[in-house]
Amino acid sequence: MTQLDQFSLTTVPIELLFNSTPLGNATSFVWKHTDDRYFLITNWHVVSGRDALTRKYLKAHGGRPNRLLARFNLRQRIFEKQPIDIAIRDENDQPLWLVHPSQGPGVDVVAIPLPFRGNEPTFDMHPINTLSSAGLLTLISMEVFILGYPFGPEPPGYPVWKRGSIAAEPDLVRLGPQYLLVDTASRPGMSGAPVIQRSWTNHLVDANYVADNSRVATKFVGVYSGRRLAADRSDTQLGMVWPDTYIPEIIIGNVRDNSFF
Repeated sequence: MTQLDQFSLTTVPIELLFNSTPLGNATSFVWKHTDDRYFLITNWHVVSGRDALTRKYLKAHGGRPNRLLARFNLRQRIFEKQPIDIAIRDENDQPLWLVHPSQGPGVDVVAIPLPFRGNEPTFDMHPINTLSSAGLLTLISMEVFILGYPFGPEPPGYPVWKRGSIAAEPDLVRLGPQYLLVDTASRPGMSGAPVIQRSWTNHLVDANYVADNSRVATKFVGVYSGRRLAADRSDTQLGMVWPDTYIPEIIIGNVRDNSFF
């Protein structure tokens, strides 16, 4: 019998388009809000076509997407994904995605409203926040996994688990650049990927307590947004992870992006 990890089912590969012109690939995942609304979570730089730190265009030609193809799991055939065309700009070319209510694109995470409600009959959404998340302690040097698509949605369309380790003190995130640093190498297609922490046997859940549990424990950590680049693209292997707490702040804030457009 074929077995898939439930967190592999949470990822949604996306193809970015301006009308019919392809602009690249990235990763996303689904978040379910309390009123049964669904949102697609990815990076601001993915949907805007701009660097979230410098606000400069990522492409020399200044191309930016106005729609995307998101590949969701079919409910009846678990190994197949079906692409859905999702507009990310309205008829006036204004962004439809939501940004952080106080920091805007300063947090490189967006929530895109999806046209699904309640118990969607066709697609199995697998929202990551509906999965059991263990109370694992997250400390510097601990191992994490980035679940994404470094080469796009290659068949059968399930993510690569890219290993990394936490490279900066997690408790100091909001005192600095707002994101975690993770020691890892990646490709652009990993942008927007969920980052998880996984423990197989003895689970560190408190500084003074280790839980001995035979079941695998997993914790959702945040959203990957690519490498932090230095002057030379080859001299750093540090990736940025935006903590999971930003996602409900963005959705509840319900603020559409109006920056640099």
